[in-house]
Amino acid sequence: MAQKRDKASDGAGGRPKQRGATSAALAGALIGALAGLTGSTLAFFEAKDTHSREAAARRADIRRAAYVELSASTNRFVQQATQLLKTSLDPARTANDRQRVFEDAYAPANTELAQALTTVRLVATHEGRRDLERVGSLSTRVGELATARVGQGPEGVDAHKTASAFTGAVDQQLAALQTFLDRAAGDAL
Repeated sequence: MAQKRDKASDGAGGRPKQRGATSAALAGALIGALAGLTGSTLAFFEAKDTHSREAAARRADIRRAAYVELSASTNRFVQQATQLLKTSLDPARTANDRQRVFEDAYAPANTELAQALTTVRLVATHEGRRDLERVGSLSTRVGELATARVGQGPEGVDAHKTASAFTGAVDQQLAALQTFLDRAAGDAL
């Protein structure tokens, strides 16, 4: 009987060892699962941060491109408006000459500027849109001065006074554009 007790005692003694091994295995699995969850969570937040940084960089690139296009289209518009005004105030130019310059040069430049203003309005910050309104209204004024004599020609107009008013409006337009670009530089860079 003593042998039976030893075997029984071995069986009872074996169970605690088995329970300890099972508990250790479960604890190890739990630790592994927690480590995996923690790693996955960290990877998720890192990916989210990376995505946010990439999106901000894309927005900045889009803004930069829109601002550059606005600047370039404003310069083309001013050049074509100046050419149209010169043609309109030149007594040697005919109504056909004035109309051709209007249709072939000024109108496309005006359309490009309107498109650039619209694009920038879509991508600019709220503060930038306020500055942009001034650029747009001054561009409209430049356009009005440039196109005022297309149909009538230079008769009865003080060319020096008209050119002076035009130059002043252009200076204001370009100054407003520069103000917009200076303030927008922080958003685009």
